[in-house]
Amino acid sequence: MTHRKEENGPRRGLSRAFFGRADGTPDSPLYGLCLFLVRLWCGRGSRPVVRDEKLRQADVPYVMLSNHESFFDFYYLQRVSHPKRPSFLVSDFYCTRPVLKTFAKHAGIISKKIFAPDMSAPLRIMRMLKKGYPIVIFPEGRLSPDGRSNPIVEEGAAFYKRLNADLVLTKLRGSYYAYPKWRGKRFRAPVSVTVEEVIKKDALRAMSDEDLNRKIAETLYGDASKELLGEYPQKDKARGLGNLLYRCCDCGALYTTVGRGNEITCTACGRRHTLDNKYRFTDAPFTIPGWYDRIRDMEREELDGLKLEAAVRTHIYGAPGKKDRDEKGVCTLTPEAFTYRSEQTAFSIPTENLPGLAFSCGLEFELYHEGELHYFYPEEHPQQAARWALAVDLLTERRLAKNDKGINP
Repeated sequence: MTHRKEENGPRRGLSRAFFGRADGTPDSPLYGLCLFLVRLWCGRGSRPVVRDEKLRQADVPYVMLSNHESFFDFYYLQRVSHPKRPSFLVSDFYCTRPVLKTFAKHAGIISKKIFAPDMSAPLRIMRMLKKGYPIVIFPEGRLSPDGRSNPIVEEGAAFYKRLNADLVLTKLRGSYYAYPKWRGKRFRAPVSVTVEEVIKKDALRAMSDEDLNRKIAETLYGDASKELLGEYPQKDKARGLGNLLYRCCDCGALYTTVGRGNEITCTACGRRHTLDNKYRFTDAPFTIPGWYDRIRDMEREELDGLKLEAAVRTHIYGAPGKKDRDEKGVCTLTPEAFTYRSEQTAFSIPTENLPGLAFSCGLEFELYHEGELHYFYPEEHPQQAARWALAVDLLTERRLAKNDKGINP
């Protein structure tokens, strides 16, 4: 133990000499450099309209919660008039990869494994609050697929009350259409950030966990199709949309939808739907959420007999002390369990221990097992990644309904 301290001492001293006493906090020069680079990337036209007058009611440090519509939400929330730079709770993936982990470590970013037990994240949050820095958290834990907020499956009321800090509820609008997860290209689009409510820590303690979880879910809930901030004249709005709307809303065929220009077409039945300048289809189902709900209804009807199976290329990001590696295997999902088998690896996770499945549209789905992050790339029909995630959501929805714990709008 003494030897470890002797090793870390000089390193810590060099780090402090290079990065300053703010090393490991949002006051670090690397935090500022990261924001500067993101601002250059986003451009001047990406500045959101900020309504944060209510933030003055909050004592520093506070915990800010927000809905999550796009990859750049952290940039929009940083534009709020925080009295001190906030630390963000982000996916562990961005804090453990080469280069990124250096930024995260020195900039005071807090990591958390998505949909997996992670006892270190709460401790880091508490330590950062003790240092006086606000914390920003996205309770959904992942990006919205269709513009509506995801259910908050990992309810946090009890934890937020233990932090002994004011809770700031903040709403993002417009960022979904600027950069939805199904489109590889970012559009210039109007975005707004509104501090909706500040719940003082004394009031938090007086609320029941159920009431607080409900308050958070209802306040943060958004539906981009009903909260348009303007019009969208771009000529390729449907590009990539077939990777989310993977099933035809008319004939029900799987993996036959293709988005080009402002149209999404089914190659099986030939039906074509066109997006107008308000991101609405010119005929039924009229909106992206409307189409997604038709898919959801089809999948729900087939849920009892569910058996998804896919041959996959797998990239495994090793846990500390283990190497990254690549494999080929087969993933299977039934109502009872998610299973993965390859020549080197085999494991099964009961679906009751899998509240959600993160995914990238038209590319992969992912989960943690024994501290390792597994990225599964389907060999055929990569748009099925969205189907696996939706199936897990439906199983979680059914389980919560049976337990009478559903609190989301």
